[in-house]
Amino acid sequence: MKISQILAAKGTSTRSIGHDQNFGKALAKMHEAQIGSIVVVHADSGALLGLVSQPEILAGLTTFGSSSMTHCVTGMMRKPAPVCDPDDDIRSVMSQMTRDRCRHTVVTGSDSSIQGVVSIGDLVAAQLQEARLEANVLRDMARSHLLPASL
Repeated sequence: MKISQILAAKGTSTRSIGHDQNFGKALAKMHEAQIGSIVVVHADSGALLGLVSQPEILAGLTTFGSSSMTHCVTGMMRKPAPVCDPDDDIRSVMSQMTRDRCRHTVVTGSDSSIQGVVSIGDLVAAQLQEARLEANVLRDMARSHLLPASL
């Protein structure tokens, strides 16, 4: 299964914040949208600069305490952002996420445009769905071979 299939099912809506905003604003946007990460983009060009998710939040709070909320988001974000291509296979992206110890990956097109964000949860759910479908097909094939013998 490809990343593009996950985006087709879940949608390509992506929350982002400009690089000139503060960390507190990024966290507020994440909380409001009930999401686990937010993409940091250049405020003028919209170019991908980084990603803020749980590890960056913990690092910011641990390092700067409550004053982290007023720091610029670019000082707290993960850079470069983990990225994948819509044509990438789910298994390869899961391996990359495990290796890089990240839960979210930005999907970018060949022109570096942001196509969406996938989480490890999205990938696991897609693999489970694929495994269920495969199991059902195998079960149906087995039943079709057993039915004539039992008649």
